[in-house]
Amino acid sequence: MLKSADEYEGQKPRILYLDTAYTLKMVRERSLEQEFNSRDCGGYFEHVWGVHPIANVPEKREINYEGFKPTVVEFSENQTVIEGLSAYYASLKYFFPLNFLISQIRFTRYLINLVKTEHINFVMCTDPYFTGLMGLFIKLFTKAKLVIWVCANYDDVYNETGAVAMPRLFKWRWIEKIIERIVFRRSDLVAGGNQNNLEFALKNGATLKKGTVFPIGKLIYREHLKESRLRNQDELFNTSKANYHFIYVGRMIDLKFPDDVIKSFNEIQKIIPNSALIMAGEGIMREELDKMALEMGIQEKVYFLGNISQMRLANLLSGCFAVLSPLTGRSLIEVALAGLPIVAYDRDWQVDFLEKSGAGVIVPFRDWQKMAESAVYLINNPEEANVMAKCARMAGLDACNIEKLYDHEKNEFDNLLKRRN
Repeated sequence: MLKSADEYEGQKPRILYLDTAYTLKMVRERSLEQEFNSRDCGGYFEHVWGVHPIANVPEKREINYEGFKPTVVEFSENQTVIEGLSAYYASLKYFFPLNFLISQIRFTRYLINLVKTEHINFVMCTDPYFTGLMGLFIKLFTKAKLVIWVCANYDDVYNETGAVAMPRLFKWRWIEKIIERIVFRRSDLVAGGNQNNLEFALKNGATLKKGTVFPIGKLIYREHLKESRLRNQDELFNTSKANYHFIYVGRMIDLKFPDDVIKSFNEIQKIIPNSALIMAGEGIMREELDKMALEMGIQEKVYFLGNISQMRLANLLSGCFAVLSPLTGRSLIEVALAGLPIVAYDRDWQVDFLEKSGAGVIVPFRDWQKMAESAVYLINNPEEANVMAKCARMAGLDACNIEKLYDHEKNEFDNLLKRRN
């Protein structure tokens, strides 16, 4: 039996969380449960509805076209996971764009009814485009507050690579720019994953009065908090003959510049022959990177591991010497927690993180040769590298002060509840 509106008075707030990063299957396969657990803000929310509108896309799953049947799973006592598909209707099987549009309109109507029925207070979206538009429509037809959590500087990405944020949905960047301004201006709160990401939002329609930063440290898998000496040794180090292992952690896509890592390591191994490179991640550039390593004659020194669990990543990091980071998101915190010195490009939030903490070396953007020189410098100056490693560990722990992170979020949500519509 449904509760009346009066019965909901005095209860903890509720939130609908729209995110296209990970499906439930991916979370369980990669030990990313903290990704979902963090959504309740340390128990602040009575219940969380986590929504992936197009779960078949990241899983590369075939569509059965069985009609509108979202998957609903109880992830925990206070969290429900809802997953939709990119298309539902067999009659439109050969007209995918129209099928997609109608399917997403139907899914949005489903979520609007859910928000009304369950008296959900907030709708959180993790991009200003797809989920942002969906969240805006939900806001327009309900009393829920709209929060956009921006964890990328899409302008920087486009300026450097020419890649739009969501090429499958919006072919041209100018369309995305229009959507940014519409969604940011009509949001009740815009939170950057870091200051750089917030500044992107402020330049594109968000207002300082309704802007804040929700750091990504709350997403970190708890095993990364262990000191490296307390972690298990990965089997890779039993077979590798190298004395120095460098690592790249991230997607293998052009906007992350993993090809620069291969080029940089090629220079490193010329000077330090007993070195190796671990590439942890997957993406459309994987085959290209394999070919690069083969052509350079370094294929036996480069370990392509694909997508790995967080447990294995934590154990791998504990055996590495340093990190090569062209552009890294939360993985920057994970590698810092392992106590590794970081060589990073002057890009996005990496500059702020490293300069404040002393956790590594910043080199000019896309200067992979300078990245190689800095990595070799760390090998030749172990005392300085050790200082950076200790600073990295401290910076990582500070970034993962989950009580402080939750307190800030709770305060922002409380302020939203106090505002009049």
